[in-house]
Order: sequence, then structure tokens, then C-alpha cells
Amino acid sequence: MSDTARALEGERARVVSGSALLALVGASLPMNLDPSIHNIAVVAAGNALHMTGAERSLAASLGTLCIAASIMATGSLGDRIGRKKVMLLGLLVTLAGGLTTSLAPNATVFALGRALSGVGFAASFGLSFALLRAVAPEPEALARSVAKWLALQTLGIVVLCVLGGYVAGVSWRAAYLLGPAVGVGALVWCLKAVPEAKDPAAGRLDVLGLALVAVGLVSTLYAVSNAASAGWGSGEVLIPMVIGLVGLAAFALWEWHCAHPAFPIRSFVDPELLAGALSGIGFNIGNAVIAIQLSLLWQYVYRYTPFEVSLGQLPFIAACIVAASWAGSLVARGVAMRLLIPGGLIAMAVALTAMAFSGEKTPYFMFVVPLVVAGVGMMLTQAPAANVFVAKPPPALVGAIGSSRTAFGQFGFALGLALSSSLIYGMFSPLLRQRLEQAGATPGEQAQAIGILQSYVQTGNTDKFDARLVHEVIANGTTAYLSSYRITMLVMAGLITLIAALSYWILARKSHVKTQV
Repeated sequence: MSDTARALEGERARVVSGSALLALVGASLPMNLDPSIHNIAVVAAGNALHMTGAERSLAASLGTLCIAASIMATGSLGDRIGRKKVMLLGLLVTLAGGLTTSLAPNATVFALGRALSGVGFAASFGLSFALLRAVAPEPEALARSVAKWLALQTLGIVVLCVLGGYVAGVSWRAAYLLGPAVGVGALVWCLKAVPEAKDPAAGRLDVLGLALVAVGLVSTLYAVSNAASAGWGSGEVLIPMVIGLVGLAAFALWEWHCAHPAFPIRSFVDPELLAGALSGIGFNIGNAVIAIQLSLLWQYVYRYTPFEVSLGQLPFIAACIVAASWAGSLVARGVAMRLLIPGGLIAMAVALTAMAFSGEKTPYFMFVVPLVVAGVGMMLTQAPAANVFVAKPPPALVGAIGSSRTAFGQFGFALGLALSSSLIYGMFSPLLRQRLEQAGATPGEQAQAIGILQSYVQTGNTDKFDARLVHEVIANGTTAYLSSYRITMLVMAGLITLIAALSYWILARKSHVKTQV
């Protein structure tokens, strides 16, 4: 073959690979879009369908729980019958879920739609990630493809979430169709551009293992999600937590001895996979704190509108997009994980520490640098961690191990949200009562103060209360909230630093073993 022919062949291969990468980005977007759209639309849906409190609670979390229940099963199934096939089926199930949710005449049908959507998201997102290895099998090309997948995904989320927020404000039914519409486009594109990938040596499906991990993940996530509202010592947390931990322990024991495991737990003896899983929990803890607690600070204390909050998060998102390519190039050049992952987590911890010292009148520009540092830190952690989950597995287990990355990430996000919310609200009420008691408020006046704060937070309207009293209550409430927010941010930064240190220790041991050998 002549040099010109080789060059043309190489260029053609790059075009095909680029087209497949974009198609896989599209297949991953429905799950990423859903939380921002669902958080807005579910309120209007609950009102329109006359949902009870229990039905609203179930509607809020059912999609996430169904992702947890099916993420390992869809990955394992993809390894056996074809990752592309299962991903495309997931996109079809996402469409069915979106249509069912959008057309729901009552809460029961709405819940069915959310359950279908969760299963579809698990298959389409998890296997779109796993298929990156089929698109770019060479290690250096794979590292760069993972980074591009992360960066393009983030860019797509920014654009589509703005559109989704607008549509959700107009019609909750239309909002639930946006993700499926993106999925349909991705399905058509993937049919043409993405190659099939499976391994005939994958063995039979491990039904018992998949059932145990589904029970374990769903129960544990349900417990963690209840912690902020019910308290860590409540039956709503302890009972499902015990069930979940027992289920996960039984799963681990079964998988350790199973000849054809759904999830090869022995693979996580590999320090890089173990550090990747641990860091996935760590950076998602930080992501939850920035996404939720910082946005609540802006709304509660600085009175930002939801749109202003979205604009305020742009430096973080822009840093993620830019840093993803940089982090991918570092991975491709062989920069050690023991430098990238702990360094990225420390950067996120430093950013949270800087944000912790926000005052009552801190200007927005003081948040810009910490947000950029957090975005860079997140991608320095996420790019090598994601790469190892798709590069390390043996061919028969790419789907199972690749999909497990989503499970670790979801657990980290839920844990970060639950811990930070529990800390903030657990400290806020006692601090507020203490300040009101010091001011000489009676129990009745304290109850009235709580009513003023609730009205201020929910509507911003406090006209029915005495103006002087409103000023004093809001001042005391703001001081108490800032104090609890500061301590919470420092605690979460400390937790992420601990995970960074543990990740470094795990990866340093790998380096030491290689040197000894």
C-alpha cells in the first residue's frame, strides 16, 4: 500500500471513529439530562396528577433506584448478547418510558414511566461508555476518546439543560420527551456508526449475583437518600441500610466464588481499578456539594433566581469541558494515576474550603476561581478513573465493569447529598434556636420565626409579618445558615482529602510492588 493510500485509510478511520464517538455521546445524554429536567417537571406533574406525599417521594427517586437496580444487569447482558444491541434496546426503553411518563393520566402510570426510563438509562449510558473500547481499542486513542466523551457530554448537557428547563416551565409533559427525543436521534446514528462488541467467552448470565447486587444497591441508595430528611438513626434509614449492606456482602461473597460472575469482584484487587472506584465516589461527593449546597446558598442567602444559579455554575462547567481534553492527553502520555487522581481530589477539596468562607455579602466573582479549580480537579480525577474502567477489563467483562462505574458514581453523589444536607440542616435548627433564645424569644416567637423563614425561602414574600421582626429573624437565620454551611463545606473537603490520601496510598503500593518485582 502506498503512503498516500495509508494516509487516506488512516483519515477514513479517524472520521469513522469520530462519528461513532459523537453517536455514543448522544446515547449517554438522556440519563444526564434527566435529573435537571425531572427536578423541575416532577413538581408540576405531582400537582397535575394529584399525587399524595408518598407518591411524590416515590416519583422523585424511582428513576434513580431503577438505574441502580439494572445497571449491572444491562452491562452483564451486553457482554453476552452484544453491547451495541443492549444499548440500542436501552434507548428504545427510554423512549417508552418518556412517552409513558408524558402521557400518564395518574400517579401509577407516571411511576411506571419513571421505572422504564431508569432501566433504559442504565443500558444506554452504561454501555455507551463500555463501547468506547470498541471505537478506540488502542490505549492512547482510548484515553483521548474517554476524555472527548466526557467533554462533549458536558457540553451537550449545558445546551440541552437550558432548553429542558425552559420546556419544563411551559409543559411538564413535553419536558419528559426531550431526553427520549435525543435518544432516538442517537439510536439512528449509532445504528450506522457504532460497531458491535461482545465476547463469546462471557459464560452464562449470573442471575443470583445480579439479583443480590440490585437489592443491595437499591436498598443502600434508598437509605442514603432518606438520611437528610429522616435522620441517620431513623428506621427509614437503618432498615434499608442493613438490608442493603447484607445484600452487598452476600453479593461479594457469591461473586468471589462464582465461576462466571456478573461482576468480577476479584478484578478490584487491581489497585488502579480500586482507586478508580474509590475516586469515583470521591469526586461525585464533591460534585453533589457544588451542584446542590452551593446553589442553595446562592438562592437562600444571596437570593439568586434559578436562572442566575445556572449562569453562576458556568465557570465550573466550562472548566470541566476544557480540562477533560487536557486530562485525557495527560493519561494518553502516561502520567501516573497516583498523581492525577489524588491531585484532582485535593483540588476539589481546596475549592470547597475556599467556598466555605462565603459571607453574607460575598460578591459572585469570589466564587469564580474556586469553581474553575473544582472543575479542573473533577476532570483530573474523572478522566483517568473512567479510562481505567474501560481499558482494564478483560474482553468478556468490559460491559459489566464499565457499567459499574455508574453505580459507584451514583452512590458517591447520593452520599455527598445526604451527608451535606444532614450536616447543614442538623446544625441549622439548633444554631437558630440558640440565637433566638439569646435574643430573648419565647417558644411562640420562635415558632413564628420559623414561619417567617419558610415564607422567605419558598416565596420571598414576608408582607404579612412585622417588618422589624422579619429583619431580625432573617438576620439570625442567615447567620445560623452560614455557620452550618461553613462547617459542612469544611467537613466535606476533609472527607474528599481523606479519599485522596487513600487513593494515593493504594496507587503508591502498586508502584512499589512493580519496583520490587
